[in-house]
Amino acid sequence: MKYKIFMGLLAASFIYAAPAAGYDGLTADYKTCTTGQGKVANGLVVAACTRLIDNAAKENSLVGMFHALRASANNDKNLNCRDAVKARELVTDPNLAGAIDDLENANC
Repeated sequence: MKYKIFMGLLAASFIYAAPAAGYDGLTADYKTCTTGQGKVANGLVVAACTRLIDNAAKENSLVGMFHALRASANNDKNLNCRDAVKARELVTDPNLAGAIDDLENANC
């Protein structure tokens, strides 16, 4: 995994409960985005996270996590940089600040 520290902190701080309402495929995308790295192709993780971001009713800390997860699975440094900056803006858990720093340092 590209960002093991980030994923470890994420696992420790993330409540695994899919959003209650959404679009067809939301539950599958949620699972792929949040737990797919190392289990499925990174392109599938990126696509699932992108759909979750695009279909979010509002931006919040959870959507910030989707941005961070997409950046950790993607090879597009420009998109990863934008995702890392967006994650910094939205993620409120101070325990993840260092991991988001790592995403920014690796991509921006």
